[in-house]
Amino acid sequence: MYNTPPVGGVGAGFGGAAITAPWLGVQAIWLGLALFTLLSTALAVKRILPTRKRIEPLSAAPVSEG
Repeated sequence: MYNTPPVGGVGAGFGGAAITAPWLGVQAIWLGLALFTLLSTALAVKRILPTRKRIEPLSAAPVSEG
């Protein structure tokens, strides 16, 4: 209507981004810690659980001649 650029709106947008940037950075750190925890837990559980032994079918078992 008044043929003026929305300088105030753009400035407010950049100001809001500057305010939320540290918050988003902290959230990224927490997300990284959560993913690291889940990955570490999964690897620890995998190490603790006994490995599965492959069960051979009876037809593949060696037959003793004797």
